[in-house]
Amino acid sequence: MRLSPALCRTTRLAFAACGLAAALAGCGGDELTVAPQRIALSASPNGIAVRASDGAAFITGDQTSSVLSSPDARTFAHYASVPTVAGQSNSLSQLSFTDDGTLMIERFGFGTASAVFSISGKDTVAALSGPDPARRRLGLISISSNRLLSTWFIKSGSNPAQGGLTLITYDLNAHTAVERDLLTGLGKPVGVAVSGDTVYVSDQANNDIVKASLSALLGASQAVTPSATFVQISSPDLTAIDPHGTLYTKCNATGLCRIAQDGTISVVANDFQDARGVAVDAPRGRLYAIDRAGSTGGTSYVRIFPLN
Repeated sequence: MRLSPALCRTTRLAFAACGLAAALAGCGGDELTVAPQRIALSASPNGIAVRASDGAAFITGDQTSSVLSSPDARTFAHYASVPTVAGQSNSLSQLSFTDDGTLMIERFGFGTASAVFSISGKDTVAALSGPDPARRRLGLISISSNRLLSTWFIKSGSNPAQGGLTLITYDLNAHTAVERDLLTGLGKPVGVAVSGDTVYVSDQANNDIVKASLSALLGASQAVTPSATFVQISSPDLTAIDPHGTLYTKCNATGLCRIAQDGTISVVANDFQDARGVAVDAPRGRLYAIDRAGSTGGTSYVRIFPLN
């Protein structure tokens, strides 16, 4: 979006955008793609994904155990229902698009009923048989047309959570999948992101983000424990990564942070209720983040920031 000086003088929104642009490269420059926005939701969201081809946004809605979609991240409508479990709260985790445009999603499952689903179109949902339902699933990312990386943890009584990163290889025609552990020895792994050959996993229990070589993990004969901590960060959650290798995730109680390739941490915003899912829309230069209302009530939001 290119703003003229006249437009900058005549609207408050353009004035705010010009102030941001000036801080980056001067008002009227091509660097500005979007002013920060906050869109109210009638949902209890967690995950978010953006379709690269057209910028359509998709979010999870725990109230109705469904996926909602919007062409412009402003007005969200029903897209698909995800099967519920009788007697169990609804909790949907991350969303991820495959190379062919299929939307993949996880159900958290609370230790008994986690599942992975494919959504090939509006209200066209299929469960994949094979993944262990006792694993509480959170992070998800597609790495090819039939392979996913999934973070998970198990929790038994008062014992500390134990989790890892798994490879899920699936067949959409047969609705089957095979799961293989890649990383173990984590506490509560939540987010997962891939940049080149590097995979990053946020571990909420240990307040850190670990990294590993994806090709080494895929080529190993058995699961390995992480050997490199990328950064220490308080309360990380779901993650996203931009084309330059910059990570984005929750930090502290009310923050959303960016983490540069050298491990430098900076704050994008520090006024979140509860930062959850994040998504990068590289073609349009936007960063999306879920701001989920607290347990006592309030309004949840999708928040949009310009990518630096």
